[in-house]
Amino acid sequence: MSRSTNAVLLSALVLPGAGHLYLKHVPRGMVFIAVSLACLWAIVNSALQQATIVLDQLESGEAALDASHISELVAQTSGSSGSSIATFVLVGCWLAGMVDAYRLGKQEAKTQGQV
Repeated sequence: MSRSTNAVLLSALVLPGAGHLYLKHVPRGMVFIAVSLACLWAIVNSALQQATIVLDQLESGEAALDASHISELVAQTSGSSGSSIATFVLVGCWLAGMVDAYRLGKQEAKTQGQV
């Protein structure tokens, strides 16, 4: 398997930027990794806040313990646009990381005379 294919697979299946590290483009890879981890942190943090709100309402007795009512509570608390922006940025970062890793791998193969 070529280095560009390995780099794309690492970026696609592990984390954006992993393919860059494999290709020894460390600064660019670290940027992709940092942005991805920041987005993942924002998404998880938002989910934990939503879960805390719903659990507090269930614990205090304000909400009934049935699935339809819990679904309504989750829908009411999921109005934050921060997690949707973070999701959009994460997906964009993932795609850009894969494309860039492929491009760098192909460029490396050309400079070494391997097509």
